[in-house]
Amino acid sequence: MDDRTSLLAKLAQEMARQTASDPMAHRLCRSATSLLGADGAAITLAYTGAHRVTLCVTDERAARLEDLQDLLGEGPGPTAYRTGRRVHVLVGDGDHRWPRFDASAHQALGSINVHAIPIRPDHATLGVFTCHLQPGQKLLLSMGTAQFLADAVGVALLRDPLAQSVGGQDGDGPWSSRSRIHQATGMVVAQLGIQPGDALALLRAHAFAQDATLDEIATSVTDRVLDFSQMDHGNGSTDS
Repeated sequence: MDDRTSLLAKLAQEMARQTASDPMAHRLCRSATSLLGADGAAITLAYTGAHRVTLCVTDERAARLEDLQDLLGEGPGPTAYRTGRRVHVLVGDGDHRWPRFDASAHQALGSINVHAIPIRPDHATLGVFTCHLQPGQKLLLSMGTAQFLADAVGVALLRDPLAQSVGGQDGDGPWSSRSRIHQATGMVVAQLGIQPGDALALLRAHAFAQDATLDEIATSVTDRVLDFSQMDHGNGSTDS
């Protein structure tokens, strides 16, 4: 099992632990936060645009960080969104890139490690996953793996579940694809005991990880080649 598949297996396990009635964005955000070993996180879309929206925050510190960056128009989140690159800052360390943010965040929260990871599943940056830790702490995943996780979360949240199921021949067209995706979703619900929306989100993320169509992944599930309940859910970590 490759690292990406293993990571998605762990994401599936974390999703299964979440409260089913909570919004999907919150469940995904908390699950990714846990996998990264962060203390808290937020997902914000269109970070510097007119339609900016924070989909979820896990704790008061994450909420405060998002509020300050929105108010000041600077910080690791806006920079990650504009550049499409991961940004790290130790708040209170006198970072000259965003002096107002550094001073305000330090006054409000004290010293804190902040990682802003752009969400860019299709190469265009959709938003930012911003997580925080105590000074001296490191993420449990390498930055490359953390980037993949943020992108996979973006796919799970935003990609049209039927966008890639556009046809084929002789009974393998859109309606057949929809039926397979529906059946596969039901099988993942049974395997993991999660909600249908969560199961579909995991199928999308797995398709993204394997550079496959959603229909191809659904077929693997219905053919019993892919079983989320049998994936490796070990606790091994990746280099920081």
